[in-house]
Amino acid sequence: MGAWMVVGGALLALWATLVPPRPQPPPPEPEVRVLLSYGEREGFDRYLFPELGVAAVGGPLQVLSGPSRSQLRPVVTLHSERPLLIRKRQGMVTAYFEGLQFDLAPFVRLRPADPAQPVSFQLLLPNSSRPAYPGELWIEARAEGFLLVNQVGLESYLKRVLPSEMPPSFPPEALKAQAVAARTYAHTRRQAEGFWKRFGADLSDSVSEQAYNAAPPRPASDRAVEETRGQVLTFSGAPIQAFYFSTSPGSTAGIEEVWPERAPLPYLRPRPQGLPSAGRLEHEAEAQAFFQNWNPAGFLDAGSPFWRWRVRFSRLDLERLLARTLPERARVAPEHVETLEGSPPPDAPGFTLGQLREMAVLRRGRGGYVSALQITTSTGRYVVWRESHIRALLRPNKEFTGGQDVLLELWQGPPRLNFPLLPSAAFALVEERDPQGNLLYLTLWGGGLGHGVGMSQYGALGLAQRGYSYRQILEHFYPGSRLEAIR
Repeated sequence: MGAWMVVGGALLALWATLVPPRPQPPPPEPEVRVLLSYGEREGFDRYLFPELGVAAVGGPLQVLSGPSRSQLRPVVTLHSERPLLIRKRQGMVTAYFEGLQFDLAPFVRLRPADPAQPVSFQLLLPNSSRPAYPGELWIEARAEGFLLVNQVGLESYLKRVLPSEMPPSFPPEALKAQAVAARTYAHTRRQAEGFWKRFGADLSDSVSEQAYNAAPPRPASDRAVEETRGQVLTFSGAPIQAFYFSTSPGSTAGIEEVWPERAPLPYLRPRPQGLPSAGRLEHEAEAQAFFQNWNPAGFLDAGSPFWRWRVRFSRLDLERLLARTLPERARVAPEHVETLEGSPPPDAPGFTLGQLREMAVLRRGRGGYVSALQITTSTGRYVVWRESHIRALLRPNKEFTGGQDVLLELWQGPPRLNFPLLPSAAFALVEERDPQGNLLYLTLWGGGLGHGVGMSQYGALGLAQRGYSYRQILEHFYPGSRLEAIR
């Protein structure tokens, strides 16, 4: 018996050396949950679907429903690729499919019935042709409409973020830098207890987070995702806040300059984007000279038409604009609109703007981004704080000025008419007054597109064109960060 055991053990050992071990399946891909928007409506209404039409493409579809996300039961398995309609009828959630009707609870989950046969979901929306969504759909019925969340693998998600955020024609190293930044941003949102968690999501699909599925996957973008698969940026062992934006005017902004409630971060500080350097732009004369310089030589972001821009308002246009936007900002963010003189404040009944006398920059970051703007009129003096509110205050759009088309001139390419927001808060003011000192016109000479924090996408383009690798691009924009694999 002992001899046979020895021989058997030797044979097993020999067999183990001859037969390679069975490959282990790859670890499951992290998933991200994205709150989808219905349209370009204002505020949270943009995420409320009045009803839902979904066509599932691929394998069979399983519909689950229940009173909460954690209490779902199977309702039906559908094999056809015909539309599934979900509506609210007399306060109840009802699904319709090929003449059949199914009563559902407030929470619904649509997923592949067979994991080996993935399903993609085409949303049937009026005047919309979005690409199909992979993964699963989660639906929550609310009094105002339906919330729709797409649960999808992180890498699949990124393949629909990249072509929505950066032109696939950009050089491969710029696309890879964008892939790492977008992955890091989403990974940080997955881990954080942020605003969107209350809706069963990690982030939304809009540009306030990361644009998602506005364009279908493209080969160049897919390669950038695959060649950086699993890579994120960390600082002191934790994933960074990988903010990014479109175009800088010659410098990025520090995070605390744009969002004062946030603490400074060593990897999100102002960074010059080429030569000549923006300097500190501490005086308005320096800022005017910098933004009136339309010579692109030496600037990384000059590939963008928004590297430099200007818009000229008449005093009458500005008065009509501010009469709407100043009360609007006071209602939306009262903590960021201060009344120094005059009564009543902008959000009070009976507010009258009066004649505009002066607009002046009170505070400007080192990179040129305005963070406090003072408006002086015949009836009062007001200060608007924070980059996003200043951009919403000075909308170059005839919907708010009430006059003719407002022209946003760009340093190259055709001008833009009635732009929805001021492109950035990086600008300087130049007045035109009559001999009596009355304000006639105000020109905003500015540059850049977006909030200014982190990586500028056109700056990444400029660095890639200069031969930088994606690692060097990321080190430039997020100094001190490290490239690591998701743990």
